[in-house]
Amino acid sequence: MEQDDFRVFAEYYDQIYQKRKNYANESKTIREIIEKFENIQSKTLLDVGCGTGEHLKHLSLEYRCTGVDINRRMIKLARRKVPEAKFKVANMIDFRLREKFDVITCLFSSIGYVRSFSNLVKTFGTFYRHLHDKGLVIVEPWVFKKDYIKAKVSLDTLEDEEVKLARMATSKITRSEWLVFMHYLIGEKGEIRYIKELHEMALLDYEDYLKAFRTAQFKDIGFLKDNLWTGCRGLIVARN
Repeated sequence: MEQDDFRVFAEYYDQIYQKRKNYANESKTIREIIEKFENIQSKTLLDVGCGTGEHLKHLSLEYRCTGVDINRRMIKLARRKVPEAKFKVANMIDFRLREKFDVITCLFSSIGYVRSFSNLVKTFGTFYRHLHDKGLVIVEPWVFKKDYIKAKVSLDTLEDEEVKLARMATSKITRSEWLVFMHYLIGEKGEIRYIKELHEMALLDYEDYLKAFRTAQFKDIGFLKDNLWTGCRGLIVARN
């Protein structure tokens, strides 16, 4: 995923997802998981692939937070929402910050944008270097390869006084990638636009995530599936 991708996504991201996701409830669940699995009293949190900062808006009430995302438009929105947090525009694979954290999160399947197993290993290595001793990592994976549904089409709509939007998406898998094709019809200011985007995602199964964590020197790795939130693809929890 390049810096200038998510052009349409960034502009309408919150309007699309705030009606589908309960960020307050998801953040509450993340706090409960941290309290359950932490080996130290967690005070600092880094959210990788933070998007527009909706999770950080809630998590910053409990932790001193930093957000990283490759998209400048999303970081700009996040800074407005969570002025007390720090933000950096950077690639999750190889970002460099001057501090370490007690907790690192990567939610809403943002990790899928690393695109390959080798990049996943590099990303988890980057997480490891930014984590305090006995720190905790929580990752919501992209859809596992085994769960791919052929010919599935999804539809999201948005309608208010200013904007009418319909987004349809479908996907296919190749030998190495999961390709997501998004098509937008946007009615705004008396005009209708058609825009399409291609999102290239990692084609991996749980065993690949497990191997990547171990290669990056993590241990105590587990997969949580029950009592999370609607639409959650599970959470992988690991400690260094």
